[in-house]
Amino acid sequence: MSIPSLIVVNADDIGLRPSINKAILYCFEQGYINSTSLLTNMDCFDETVDFIHKNPVITNIGVHINFAEGKPVTDFKHQQFLNSDGSWNIDRTRGSLQLLNKKTYASFLYEINAQIEKALKADIKINHIDSHLHLHTLPAFYNLFINVAKKHKLKLRLAQTYKENSYIKFFYRKLINNQIIKNSINYTDLFETVNVFLSQKDRVLNGKTVEIMVHPDFNATGELIDHLGPSSMDNWISYINENV
Repeated sequence: MSIPSLIVVNADDIGLRPSINKAILYCFEQGYINSTSLLTNMDCFDETVDFIHKNPVITNIGVHINFAEGKPVTDFKHQQFLNSDGSWNIDRTRGSLQLLNKKTYASFLYEINAQIEKALKADIKINHIDSHLHLHTLPAFYNLFINVAKKHKLKLRLAQTYKENSYIKFFYRKLINNQIIKNSINYTDLFETVNVFLSQKDRVLNGKTVEIMVHPDFNATGELIDHLGPSSMDNWISYINENV
C-alpha cells in the first residue's frame, strides 16, 4: 500500500503518550501515513526518541512546537502564558492575537529553537515544523515560525486552506500562507483535514501537493482512533483501502 506522491498524511502528536506512539507506528507499517510531528517537551520524550530509533519505518519527522500543554523546555520567564505549575496555559497562548513586545518575542523565539534543537541533539532527523493546536498561525506567532523555518532550512505547515464558514478566517489564513509560500518554506501547496479532503478531493488533487492531518491513537479497548476527530481515521483508512 502506497500513499499517492502528491499527498502527505501527517500524524500529529508522536511523543504525547505511549499509546499514540504505538498507533503512529502501526499507521506507518500499514501505509496509512507517511509523515509525523514530534512533541519534544513532554514527559515521554526520551522514551519516544528510543522508540523512533528502534523503528526506522517512522520517517519524514517534524517538530510539533508546543505552547499548549506540558512545560517549556527553556527557563521561560513570562508567567502570563503559564499556569501556576509552570505548564503552558493554552487559553493565554491561544489568546495571543496581538504582536509581542521585543522581550516576549525573543523568549518565544528561543523556546521554538530549543524545542527543535532538542530533537536534533537526540539524533532525530527532521524536515518540517508545525505546532500543537495550530498556534503557529496566530498573529503573534506566525512570523516567528517563518524565521525559524528559514534558519533551520525546514518546511512549515500552512494554515488550513479550505474556506470553512468564515471568509474573514479564510482570507487571514491566505495572508499567512502567502508569506510562507513567498519564503519557499511551505511543506505542501495545501493543508486540509481528512473530511474536507475527501469531500473536495477533485478540487484538491489537481496537480498540487496536499498535507492531511490525522491524530492516531489506540483507545482503552485497542481500537485505532483519531483522538481529535472521531471519524477521521476511519474515513481515511476506508479511502486508502478503496483507492490505493
